[in-house]
Amino acid sequence: MIEIIIGMILLAIIAVAILPALWQGIQYSSQQAATATATRELNSVIEGIRENPDCGNALDFDVDDATGTELRVRTSLGGNLACQASLLKDGDARFTTSSGALPALASDWARWENGIAQYASTPFFVENGDVVTYTFDIETDSAPVRFSGEAAARSTATGVSLPCW
Repeated sequence: MIEIIIGMILLAIIAVAILPALWQGIQYSSQQAATATATRELNSVIEGIRENPDCGNALDFDVDDATGTELRVRTSLGGNLACQASLLKDGDARFTTSSGALPALASDWARWENGIAQYASTPFFVENGDVVTYTFDIETDSAPVRFSGEAAARSTATGVSLPCW
């Protein structure tokens, strides 16, 4: 009987010693799953855009230099796709298209994604010649996932923004 009690006490001590490592493994796995999910979601959006043969038809674009939160693009596409704009700000991403002047109030634009966060003090968009650099985080349950890159116009820029803005 004493052997059984001593055995149970030893098993309890071993279980208590192993429990923190098991808990950390579960937390790490959860963080990795959230990061992978956010990465897959954004990659599917990016791939959908890249597969569109017309996505590089930018004739003119402009980044709001004051805050770097807004990107406006005039394309060679017809109809509602002629003028496009994206707004990234903490907690929110919005998008709009128009065949003419873009809506002035970004609050009227369609919400595209929640959980957007600025990375440190880096602007969301930076314009450098015919290249736009983007940097932002998407908040997940465990840790933010950073996205950054650059996009260049594949069409010859005209420098004419009318009738979009």
